[in-house]
Formats: sequence, C-alpha cells, structure tokens
Amino acid sequence: MRPGIKPVIVLLAVLGVGDLAAVPLMAAAHSHNPNVPPIPAIVATAIIGLATLASSAGLAQGQRWSFPVAVACRVLDSVSALLGLEAHPNAVLVTVAATNLILSVVAIVLLQRLSPRKSRPGKATQPSPESAGAQPGNPR
Repeated sequence: MRPGIKPVIVLLAVLGVGDLAAVPLMAAAHSHNPNVPPIPAIVATAIIGLATLASSAGLAQGQRWSFPVAVACRVLDSVSALLGLEAHPNAVLVTVAATNLILSVVAIVLLQRLSPRKSRPGKATQPSPESAGAQPGNPR
C-alpha cells in the first residue's frame, strides 16, 4: 500500500457511506414534496455512494481503475452538493451539503496528490542500466 493512501481510503469510505445514508432521507423528503429532491438526484446519490465505496476498496487493493472512479464520484457529488446548497431547503441540509462539499474537495485534492499517473516535478529519474553508457548516435 502506498504511503498516505490510508486516510484517503477512510475518507472515501465515510463519504460513500454518507451518500448511501442520505438516500432514505432524500426519499422521505421526496414523499412529502414530490419535486424536492427529484428522483434522478436520489438515484444518482445512491450510485455515487456505491461507486465511491467500490473505489475505496479498489484503492486499498491498488487497482488502477479506482483513482479515476473516485475522482469522478467526488466531482459529481460536489456538483450535487452545490445544487443542494443552491436549493437551501433548511439549515440542517445546507450544513450537511456544505460539509459534504468540503470533504469531497479534500478527497479530490488528496487523490490528485497520490495519483499513480502523476510524475513528481523536480525529482530526478535514474537512467536504466542499459542506457547509462549510451550516447546519441552510439547505441549500446
């Protein structure tokens, strides 16, 4: 396991569980007011929660697909939180949406810092033993 990945895995797991825990609350709110939140938002929240949990498990196992899935889930959830903040149904939901948005942005930043495709600027790379003595025009 890569150093620094454990806090990201835990954060993603918490966010995924939080998304799934919000689904019944959103469904209950929908039953009282059929237009708020819309059914697609409820379904999207459930899918994002499940995909976030799957990407969290994938990160723990070192799966390459898990990084882009986790980032995509957090970006989509951030957009959803922004839409929820814009609707501002009540103080509790605004607080939950704001907290979710902040934690999602933190997760995105941490994921980008740990991205396996990102090369570290300023770090020298060691030449391979085969190319160490090779010069242009004089291959080994």
